Amino acid sequence: MNPLKVLMVTSEFPPRIGGVATHVAELAAALRALGITVEVLAPSTPAPAHPEVGVIRYSPWCRGQPIADWLLARTLRNLQRKHHYDLVHAHGLRPLQAARAPGVPVIFTNHTSGFLKTVAAGGHRLARLGRRLGHCDFLLAPSEELVSAARRAGYTGSARYIPNGVDAARFSPGDAADVRASWRLPADAVAVVIARRLAPKNGVLDAARALAGTPSNVCFIFAGDGSERPAMEQVLTQQGVAARARFLGAVPNSNMVGIYRAADFCLLPSHMEATSIAGLEAMACGKALVGTRVGGIPALIEEGQNGLLVPPHAPDAIAAAVTRLAEDEDTIRRMGLAARARVVADFAWPRIAGETLEVYRALIAERAVAGASGG
Repeated sequence: MNPLKVLMVTSEFPPRIGGVATHVAELAAALRALGITVEVLAPSTPAPAHPEVGVIRYSPWCRGQPIADWLLARTLRNLQRKHHYDLVHAHGLRPLQAARAPGVPVIFTNHTSGFLKTVAAGGHRLARLGRRLGHCDFLLAPSEELVSAARRAGYTGSARYIPNGVDAARFSPGDAADVRASWRLPADAVAVVIARRLAPKNGVLDAARALAGTPSNVCFIFAGDGSERPAMEQVLTQQGVAARARFLGAVPNSNMVGIYRAADFCLLPSHMEATSIAGLEAMACGKALVGTRVGGIPALIEEGQNGLLVPPHAPDAIAAAVTRLAEDEDTIRRMGLAARARVVADFAWPRIAGETLEVYRALIAERAVAGASGG
């Protein structure tokens, strides 16, 4: 039997930094480890230092969406004629319209909170979104909230929640004294890492507002960059706690292991979130989480076991939860061990890839039966 051949189509892929890029790269690698032939069609980038196995680059040079879709669709059709893929798996809305190949099922993974914003806006934007989902044979999403949002947009096909995964071998507990030393913290500092793009939906301004309500030895380490940084710096300065914050800027995922290891625990102050990849990576490194009750975060945090849950948009609640952990080293240690165990059991990539492969095989079998019956 020939191995299953899958083409993933995405608008985000390493070296670009972000959750979708990480998800596609890791899922492709995990599926290949299961014996699946996977190629990834991704935007072009400056020449990589090493050959990219299984990655086909396209040039998204045209900003106009209809023409860009047409060009990408043409590229996909040419690849399908050459390679005869068994299915196409589109990641994110941008490449979805072009992700069509005659006679080949299309799976769509609905990744981002931008989808939730569009659904909440309603009106003609919601109707247009529903039309864009019309040719999907199956929808996957890393939170139940995103599955429900697709239903509200008018999607009536098959769907399944499969969480994001993490490389639990690479993201693992370990020493990172050199990374911590580079932050130039006081000897008694409690370092709380917030690995987030500094964007409104990630709640990072709430985190900045919370810092003043925590003990004086608590320091917030922001690993990410974005439009909220000036407002955050202003808040920190006004509250007199700027010296207790560090801004690391955009950090390549390859450098994040050391940052998580150097933390005492981590914070996810999001307003919208799927199964947070940053949260999974922190847990895999043995770190407790403080996170908001939104999207897929409650699927990660078992209250009081591996972390604490707080309401979104609530700096005071964040401050209280951070304080609770910062003042209890034994609880931090216990929750960190539980976080690592939870990731290994439920969120390691071999398990997530296996669940995804179940969907692939079921969809292909269903299409074969329909074809044999003339349906």
